[in-house]
Amino acid sequence: MTGRNVGCWTPFGFEAVIIGGLGNIWGTLAGGVILGIAQSFGAKIDPGFQVQAGHLVFLIILAIRPRGLFPRID
Repeated sequence: MTGRNVGCWTPFGFEAVIIGGLGNIWGTLAGGVILGIAQSFGAKIDPGFQVQAGHLVFLIILAIRPRGLFPRID
């Protein structure tokens, strides 16, 4: 990766962290896996739907569990 193309991956990293729950490294890993699976299924449906499928799963999880799947318990 070079400095020029890092920005295109930033939203996926942000979504993985939010899906997993802020402050939970294992939740971030799970969020990344969920996001990757959603994008893979989206690409199977239609290659142009790959990124949108990931965003759709992100929004659904955010609507259902606003603190993420594995939020940090204080």
